[in-house]
Amino acid sequence: MEFVAFYLGDINIYWYGLIIVFALLIGLGISKIMFKLYGEKFSPMWDLLIFIIPVSLICARIFYVIIHLDAYMSNISQIFCIWQGGLSIYGALLGFLATSIVFLRKYGYNLWLWFDLMMPSILFGLIILQLANFMMQFSLGTPLGLDIPNDHSLAEYVEYRYRPTGFEAYQYFQPVALYQAFAYSIVFIISVLCLLINRKYKFLAEGTVFLFSVILMAIIRFGIGFMYFSVNKDMLLYPMQWIALTVMIATIFIYVVKRFQHN
Repeated sequence: MEFVAFYLGDINIYWYGLIIVFALLIGLGISKIMFKLYGEKFSPMWDLLIFIIPVSLICARIFYVIIHLDAYMSNISQIFCIWQGGLSIYGALLGFLATSIVFLRKYGYNLWLWFDLMMPSILFGLIILQLANFMMQFSLGTPLGLDIPNDHSLAEYVEYRYRPTGFEAYQYFQPVALYQAFAYSIVFIISVLCLLINRKYKFLAEGTVFLFSVILMAIIRFGIGFMYFSVNKDMLLYPMQWIALTVMIATIFIYVVKRFQHN
């Protein structure tokens, strides 16, 4: 799949940017529905977005570059080529959390409730992002055998130019981005159902949907990390898996502390 969707004069309009805008617009629609169901004002969200969008994108890119620093050291200019893909989920989440906490605390909004209501939108954005990574072949899993048939349904055919150095003969790789999109879809459905049911029965404390969704996201990222392509097989865990494990433990700790304080 080509990077450029179309041209406006001398301006390149990239698929990756269009996909991010699409995910953002649909995500806003989902959040608006959730806010309306819970009787929360949605108008402050527009003010929050002014800060969240640039901060989250910058953090997502910085995180990705740091994790893959070796690949960028030989070509520094590629750091700024965000249209070629390369955004870290955890970097985006960190930027989102930091910006949201400052904004919501400053203006006195219910932080945990807002996080719960925004969680389905975050998950939807991740689903779309992973589907984009799959279509544009940004995320590759481990290569499958050279004898894989052409109609293999559990493999991703990778164009020659996107195949890693030394693996040009391999046509099929594990579609890790597609796996993640499917797994995040399940978490998305769970989060929406919990919010809808909790609106009536109030069986979950505020922040529970958000925290459990983050835990599930970290578990998914940790597990699928074993299927990601890497030329270094001597590592016990890859950097993103260590981050996922840290996020998982930290989120569980926050949940336990929150429960203890609530009781």
